[in-house]
Amino acid sequence: RRHQVHLPRQTLARWVALAADWLQPIYKQIRTGVMAGGYVQVDETPVNYLEPGNGKTRQGYFWTAGRPKGDVFFRWQTSRATACLDQVVPPTFTGTLQSDGYAAYRAFVNGRSAVVTLAGCWAHVRRKFYEASETAPQMSGWLLRQIQHLYRVEASLREHRAGSRLRQAMRASHSRPIVERLEKVLLRLKAHGRYLPQSGLALAIDYALGQWPT
Repeated sequence: RRHQVHLPRQTLARWVALAADWLQPIYKQIRTGVMAGGYVQVDETPVNYLEPGNGKTRQGYFWTAGRPKGDVFFRWQTSRATACLDQVVPPTFTGTLQSDGYAAYRAFVNGRSAVVTLAGCWAHVRRKFYEASETAPQMSGWLLRQIQHLYRVEASLREHRAGSRLRQAMRASHSRPIVERLEKVLLRLKAHGRYLPQSGLALAIDYALGQWPT
């Protein structure tokens, strides 16, 4: 017969803290590896947490950073302010930072002395147009098809295991014209003011245009 051992919460908390301290070197090694590739994807996820003496939960954030098909590490912060990214991305990082359209990322990149290029995410852009398809199905459908063309280019490159030169050539000859066409249409739609400012499609258009370099 097995005996159940009941430990005080304070003891468990100390054990967790001790384990976290022991794992610090591994965490730092993973973070160094993720940042060494010159291309990192970052996002933040809200998580409720308990703060002693507060009497209720508060909202904090798990910041996530990773390389495509590589390692991922997490950084806990009590907010999603721009300054939190200083704890995620080291000052020595140079390369491409990919994120959604949250303004903190652009502010972070603009405030960095090192050369960091901000890249948007087509999946987030696509989601906005998909959500707007119920109220503006025709235009949303056309925009979604253009994004689908971009996805097909990437799928073909992966299927043929294309090298860097072929990827660059295919994106320049096939993807670039699609992106340029999309930008022209989005700018025209915004200028004409055909859709109400708070409509789903208008918000999706603003979000998409916010991903282009300023």
